[in-house]
Amino acid sequence: MSTNLPTKTSSRSGRFKKILLPEDALPQEAMSIESKMRPILEKFHQGQYSSAEFAAIYVITVLSHRYPGTWAGAKKACPIVEHHQLKTPLSHFYETWEPNIRKRLAELQTIGDVFNHFSLRSTPISVNRSILEWSNGKYGLELMFRIPLPHEVLHQQKRGRRCVTVILEKEKASKLILGQRDALGFTMHDLIHADHFYFDNQCYMGQLGFYGFLDFCHNRGDFSELLENAAFENEYEYLISDMNAYAIHLLKCFKSALTHYHPEKLEHFEKWLMKLELDLDEMMAFLALNTSGFNASHDKTLLNFLEKFRFLENATSHKNKD
Repeated sequence: MSTNLPTKTSSRSGRFKKILLPEDALPQEAMSIESKMRPILEKFHQGQYSSAEFAAIYVITVLSHRYPGTWAGAKKACPIVEHHQLKTPLSHFYETWEPNIRKRLAELQTIGDVFNHFSLRSTPISVNRSILEWSNGKYGLELMFRIPLPHEVLHQQKRGRRCVTVILEKEKASKLILGQRDALGFTMHDLIHADHFYFDNQCYMGQLGFYGFLDFCHNRGDFSELLENAAFENEYEYLISDMNAYAIHLLKCFKSALTHYHPEKLEHFEKWLMKLELDLDEMMAFLALNTSGFNASHDKTLLNFLEKFRFLENATSHKNKD
């Protein structure tokens, strides 16, 4: 198999699989949302809205369509962030909302204030925080209107960035995306993962090294034979595009997949290690993965090893270039 981008569209399964609307109701909603978002999309392309503002407007547009009069949820006792850059005035949307919603939001000025002060219906708080911190430049997110290939996501993550996909075309939004989530649920899934990736994440630096390491090995063709196995391909794509975890846990999962799906099992893993030009401590640490002998020294050795593959220019800031 070629070492180019995988041919599959995605394996971003994840854990947030909440279907927020019955599937048979999706076609009607998709038509309405595409129509409502069309002028917003035009203004976005004209530079009138930032990516974070566009995502915020999209989330509220769908929620207000699904839950008219109740989408705003409960008001929070404290704001989620100290400040935000979602400056679009709420007055731009008042005429599309019910009187009780306008009354509840009367004290707010911008669309960002809604995300900062309200728990939106059927929306995890991590969605609010991702959109708010995206606007502040603290979350390095990239708005996309398609589902990126898994290796594209790997390239983003090794640079300390994440994608947020918004599906607007009614033909695509009329059915479950990848057979698992409605379009809004898919966008929320990306925003939830973004919050896991950035918010209070002590594992961030190690993750950057892990993604850089896998990208390096992939580009050398280390896994080309195994990627012909669909089961391994699925696990590999999930690992590189949809799994947020401590770097050593990611390495353990990767070793497990390599040894499970190759007919030579552990011998194949050991042969692969020989290609990495490891020193003795690094070799012993890799071999100790997934064994009872793995210890804190091995953990530190592998974290130091992964540092070699970290994109240092992006490792100290989540600055959004939007």
